[in-house]
Amino acid sequence: MTRRLLHLLLISLLSAAGCAKIMTPSGGPRDSTPPKVSKENPANGTTNFTGNSFKITFDEFVTLNNPTENVLISPPPATNPTYTLSGKTLTVKFQDTLLPNHTYNVSFADCIRDFTEGNPIPLYNYAFSTGNAVDSLIIEGKVVDAKTAEPSKNCYVFAYDADIDSLPLTSRPQYITKTQSNGTFRMQNLKEGKYKIFVIEDVDNNLMYNMESEAVAFCDSMVAAVAPARADTARADSLRPARKTPSMLLRLFTASTDRKLIKSQNRESGKYEFFFSKNIENPQFAFLQNEIEYYFHAGHDTLIIYTKTTLADTVVLRCEGADGVADTLTLTPYKARDVRGGRRGQASQNDNFSVKVANAGELYVPLQFVFPYPVRPADSIPVRILAKRKYAGNDTNYVYICIPDSFEMAASVDYRFEERVPYEILVADSLFVGYNGQYNDTITAHFTAKTEKDYGALRMHYELPDDGTQYVATLMKDGGTELRSDLLTQSGEVFYDHLPAGKYKVKLLEDRNGNGEWDTGDYRRKLQPERVVFFSKPVSIRGFWELEETFTWPEE
Repeated sequence: MTRRLLHLLLISLLSAAGCAKIMTPSGGPRDSTPPKVSKENPANGTTNFTGNSFKITFDEFVTLNNPTENVLISPPPATNPTYTLSGKTLTVKFQDTLLPNHTYNVSFADCIRDFTEGNPIPLYNYAFSTGNAVDSLIIEGKVVDAKTAEPSKNCYVFAYDADIDSLPLTSRPQYITKTQSNGTFRMQNLKEGKYKIFVIEDVDNNLMYNMESEAVAFCDSMVAAVAPARADTARADSLRPARKTPSMLLRLFTASTDRKLIKSQNRESGKYEFFFSKNIENPQFAFLQNEIEYYFHAGHDTLIIYTKTTLADTVVLRCEGADGVADTLTLTPYKARDVRGGRRGQASQNDNFSVKVANAGELYVPLQFVFPYPVRPADSIPVRILAKRKYAGNDTNYVYICIPDSFEMAASVDYRFEERVPYEILVADSLFVGYNGQYNDTITAHFTAKTEKDYGALRMHYELPDDGTQYVATLMKDGGTELRSDLLTQSGEVFYDHLPAGKYKVKLLEDRNGNGEWDTGDYRRKLQPERVVFFSKPVSIRGFWELEETFTWPEE
């Protein structure tokens, strides 16, 4: 091979090397393993503890997320400890003098995470005793929202060793833990005895109940600590026979306070929304300035006022609910933002408003037009109904709607649709006119009428205590929309027919005061909220099928 050929070959090899793609070695699958404790100093479960700190070493580098909130210490110290990370070791140092002959439990709730991937240790407990033994009894339970029965997470659970009602209002607890995402809690390292259990959201983090706005739950009687179902052989009293932990359900509520107006808004011409701190019932109005014609809708804690004409001046009125609490409501002339110029001016009176078509294709409820604003009275508004039969040809009918002068927000179509027939509904534009001066665009809807086989039924047997208490049975769509409520004073059967196929929920309310709605509790009066119990499973309704179930009211 000549020198020239060798030279060309060398250039080719260098070029090939320069064009090679450099690849980063694959790191393999993502690490999803949380850190592990490799050493504790002194050991977990130490007795006759005399120091003021302990160290925990992990098998990898870790981070500690917000220890002030996520590290729970029983009994709670007056001053928070310091937390120091050095390498793979966490040092916890107490600032207060430790109590003699006490078991301390330090619970790290989901806050120790590995440095690289953030995998948390779900719950890690470190316990020691300044006496001769480490207490190992427990109290377990679950906290749910009193009104919805949904789990209440991240609530503080307090335990006191004395049955004094004022303790949650004046003193920090002897023991503390937090509820998990499913509402459950486990208080560990308790000494033998009975405890007062109190739950709080603790908005101001002072470990006391001093704000009426804080949601709380409490147990009516003292609760005995028990041995865990599986004895922990690492604890001093592990020879105690294991007992089944009692089930304890606590219902979280916010105490009733005087109703207050929280805020108001006026996002469109003629519509004023007022939001209250609690339900407003049977509101009565009196004008203090500039009388107007209006329509109102009160729903739970919201009041909506629609004006019959566009306001030129401010209107002030007094609103008093059935509870005797009165508020002053102010309605001001509406100012809309001009999107083109970015300036604010009077709202346009010629904007179209969207009319919704409800219950299309249903057999047992009428088709409805639902308006975004009360509409002006009108006679004989024509609705064209086109039936598109496959073999008999199309058939056109007209139904006429009358709107009375009563601030209507919906209009029903009195027409019986035939099963399985496709329909087209048409209403011409500008026939529905709102009191705010807006009118509808052309309304069209296409649907096929359902058949009887699209509906099922539910026969629910309610087994209730014979104690004279009234109960409210409510059927709900799976999403939470309430469809029907029945008042029950004794065991009996309720038949729900013509239910579209799908999933439903059923709930029972213990209506102790007989007012037909849920009432909250009051810790200072030792009054529990009214109980709400949901049927144990979703109710699946199938077309052309009757389902039979029994709902038994559970014991407390």
